[in-house]
Amino acid sequence: MKRLVLVALIPVAALWVGATMAFAQAVQPIDVKFKMLDMSDPYAFSETPLPGAKVRLVLGKSPNWQDAGAGCTFGTDARGEARFVMEGLIDKQWQSRNIGFTPFSWPSRAEHVFVAVELDHEFSFVKGRKPEVLRWLLTMDVYCFADGQCSTVGFMTIFARDAAGRFTRALERQGGEDAWKVPELNNRVIWGMSYKVANFGFEAAEGNPRKRTFVLTLKRFLRRPLE
Repeated sequence: MKRLVLVALIPVAALWVGATMAFAQAVQPIDVKFKMLDMSDPYAFSETPLPGAKVRLVLGKSPNWQDAGAGCTFGTDARGEARFVMEGLIDKQWQSRNIGFTPFSWPSRAEHVFVAVELDHEFSFVKGRKPEVLRWLLTMDVYCFADGQCSTVGFMTIFARDAAGRFTRALERQGGEDAWKVPELNNRVIWGMSYKVANFGFEAAEGNPRKRTFVLTLKRFLRRPLE
């Protein structure tokens, strides 16, 4: 009986080990549609485009993804948008998906891209004075399945520059909360992020299904002066 149980468990164990493995990454041109929205006015009824935003985007975890010159640097136009083609890494991974409305899940193969975005983060200490601006790199993972559904938990990590100018210093998260200690601000603790993900995912590029279009829309929120 013990031998039968062991044999029965081997295929199950193999399935879950295989589900954690990623497929090989491939560098490829990716068409990008980026948009930035300004949510600094809490009383605004509509989402206002944010023109002139300075952004650097990295798609894929290449060996140099934390370098200050990695990826593509661009600015948003009058509509808060930018459209361009850049090289990126896309791989396929196994991700668990819920089965209908049940509490059960099953591994499915998904298209995956690691996303890193360098953005301005403004902090005011006295209302009415010019804010201090820090450039940080925010990271997240995006997964898209064959049926077109995509998922992400949003930005999870904040990286600051090290002495060599690379974004390797991860800010220390406080107590598992949405709060981080910032050495550049005399170890003050900040709550929440200045940016949230509003739209994301892959779609086939027009006229060339071999290329991928990555859609990313961010919202910039107002930060109250730090005390």
